[in-house]
Amino acid sequence: MIKIKILFVIFLCSVHLIIGQNTKENIKVHKVWISMVNSSQIIKGNLYSVDESTIKIIDNESFDLSNLQLISPLQIDKIKIRRKGKVGKGVWIGGLTGLGIGAVSGLVSKDESDSWFGFSPEEKAVINAIFLAPLGVGVGALIASKKEVIIINGDVERYIRQMEILRSYSLVPKSVE
Repeated sequence: MIKIKILFVIFLCSVHLIIGQNTKENIKVHKVWISMVNSSQIIKGNLYSVDESTIKIIDNESFDLSNLQLISPLQIDKIKIRRKGKVGKGVWIGGLTGLGIGAVSGLVSKDESDSWFGFSPEEKAVINAIFLAPLGVGVGALIASKKEVIIINGDVERYIRQMEILRSYSLVPKSVE
């Protein structure tokens, strides 16, 4: 019994030390789609930083600063922003919600297993969950795929008014010059 207590104390101390070593900061990455004023070109990437004269976009896959794109506010028509991974999270939440609603609705229904084509509440729960989970996945993906749109139309004053919102979405909130 004493060995178990000693091992428990050592375990508690080691967990505390392991948690104390976690120095990784939770970085929120936002994907952007920038439409240009005088062309049909759309620049895609992650929002790196924003300042008065430029918006900086980094490549989606590499996060390599050598691929940094600088875009002037005079060239920007509109900016669409969505948090990276939001659609996947929406799919999970929607699917689990559909699964849960299907299971609960089946379990609270009355037992019809005595009739010719009747089901027990457990069978209804499984059937409802199977049909409502994909529906929840679709609804979750649809809701989460919405992007926030910021319209600039090449207007520097409008861009400066929206700059604090854009900075809140950027990887580097305050631009380092």
